[in-house]
Amino acid sequence: MSGKTGSKRVRVWDPLVRIVHWSLVAGFLANYFLTEEGETWHQWIGYGVVALIGVRILWGFVGPWSARWRSFWPTPRRLRASLRSHAGGAGDAASAQPGITHTPLGAVMMLTLLALLLGLGTTGYMMEETDLFWGVDWVEEAHELMANAILVLIPLHVVGALLESRKRQDNLIAGMLHGYHRHPGHPRSDA
Repeated sequence: MSGKTGSKRVRVWDPLVRIVHWSLVAGFLANYFLTEEGETWHQWIGYGVVALIGVRILWGFVGPWSARWRSFWPTPRRLRASLRSHAGGAGDAASAQPGITHTPLGAVMMLTLLALLLGLGTTGYMMEETDLFWGVDWVEEAHELMANAILVLIPLHVVGALLESRKRQDNLIAGMLHGYHRHPGHPRSDA
């Protein structure tokens, strides 16, 4: 519960999820902007990112409810309801309500970013650690394409979080720092 009357705050993101999230951000940005492809630091940061994703995948099965995949997995039903809700249609009220964790579209973005980061790690490993793919153009091109795709998706991810923050009247980006969100259905008392 926060200090604001009538504003029920719920601990959503546990420390592990927040550390992994911000470490992935730092790892990607460091490798994209600060290190040179193929140098030792670039490789180790890439391996660290892949290890963090492995931890997050496992945590999605054994962690607290809000970290579990089933709490926000973007099923077709959840996606349809979310899209109808955004389009102004009635949709299925039960599955269109905002969740306390990711929205269905937010979950798609999160899963896409994780998949691209894993793809980066895989192609990076292929280029640097295997003789079979060393110097193979398509592997290097795929690696570069995925890195650039992530660079495009990051601002979209942030804009989506800002728009959803405005809609919910709850700072979702700050929530990824301190771990709390306002429970859906509990509007701010000072609004």
